[in-house]
Amino acid sequence: MSEGLEYLARGADAELVLARAALARRQGALLAALVAGGPPPPGFDPEQVRAQSAGLAAKRRDTVAKVVPELPQLLGPAFGPLFLRYARQRPQDGGHRADGSAFARWALADEAGDPLGPDHRRALEGWLAPAGTRVPAQRSGPLDRLRRALRPQQD
Repeated sequence: MSEGLEYLARGADAELVLARAALARRQGALLAALVAGGPPPPGFDPEQVRAQSAGLAAKRRDTVAKVVPELPQLLGPAFGPLFLRYARQRPQDGGHRADGSAFARWALADEAGDPLGPDHRRALEGWLAPAGTRVPAQRSGPLDRLRRALRPQQD
C-alpha cells in the first residue's frame, strides 16, 4: 500500500481499504481531467467532463480578473483566451493573486507559444517588477486625460 494511503487503513478491514484506495484514485483522475487537462476517467461522459472543465477554467479566469484587475487592463482582449490556454496547461497552485502572477510569468515565457506584442510584454514585465521599482502606468481614460490637460504646467 502506498504511504499516502496508509490513513485509509486505520481500523478498517482490507476490503474497505481497497475500496477507499480505488475511490481516491478515481477522484484524483477526475480532478486531473477537470483542472489539469487530463483524460476523462473511465465511466465518465467525456463531453460532460470537457464542459465542466471549460466552466471551471472560465470561473478561474474571471476570479483572477477580479482579484488582479491589472492583468485584463494590461492585456485587453488578449487576456481571456490567453488565460484559458494557461489554465488548460497548469492547475492552480495557490491563491488567485499567485495564479495571476504565475500566468503573467507564463505569458512572458516561451511556454505561451504566442508571443505578446512589445507593449503587452513591457506592461507585464513592469507589473511583475518588485513594488519599489514599478513605474506607475499612465492612465488613459477620458477623466485622466482631462485632468492632465487642466494640470498647471511645471517649468
